[in-house]
Amino acid sequence: MELATALAKNFSREKHAVQFFDERDAFPHSYTDKDPPLCLIPAGRVLFWQDDQQQQEIEVVKGVVRAVRLLENGSRQILAFYWPGDTIYPAAAQLQCYTAEAVTACRLRYPSRRPTSAAWACGSAQVLQEMLALVVAIGKKCTVPRIAWFLLRVRDHLPRDPRWSEAQQLLLPRADIADYLGTSIETICRTLHDFQSKGLISLPTRKTIRFLDPSGLERIAEG
Repeated sequence: MELATALAKNFSREKHAVQFFDERDAFPHSYTDKDPPLCLIPAGRVLFWQDDQQQQEIEVVKGVVRAVRLLENGSRQILAFYWPGDTIYPAAAQLQCYTAEAVTACRLRYPSRRPTSAAWACGSAQVLQEMLALVVAIGKKCTVPRIAWFLLRVRDHLPRDPRWSEAQQLLLPRADIADYLGTSIETICRTLHDFQSKGLISLPTRKTIRFLDPSGLERIAEG
């Protein structure tokens, strides 16, 4: 099992070697010499693996990154999502407790500075803080209120979809939502369809969502 995991990691690192693109070369008047380059990451690429030594901050400029805990039975639990403006911090113990993967195509920045001890944030504590909200939601809500809670939680992070009036891009796959909330893809799809039939949301496409009745979602989330 350990050998297979190691081989998978090595294959993934060779196949998905991080490519750096310095936007300062393309837009020299928009950046200063002190600006670190942006790293363009395609969807699905691993930024670092669980139990890797990852000692550098990663700033999410555009796109979404998921924190995934790989379980012994081969399944996964998504612990958190990182959105534009978030910083992924290294682990105080030097070994990360999760794998970080790009959900969408991302623009990331790796600052060259090293934070002072006073400002140092631990990646494990960062994920734990996110998980506390999830644990409360799972403990007090059944599946349908949990999904309503999640939609409201990510609403402000979803970018506008210019192809549709008052619509936002639903960047997260159904499988990711299911693995975050601890349910099945079928349940996610069925509940979203139910929300749409009740006029709470509309789904012009599979990757687009309109929030038609946020107050109605809040009432369900509180149930």
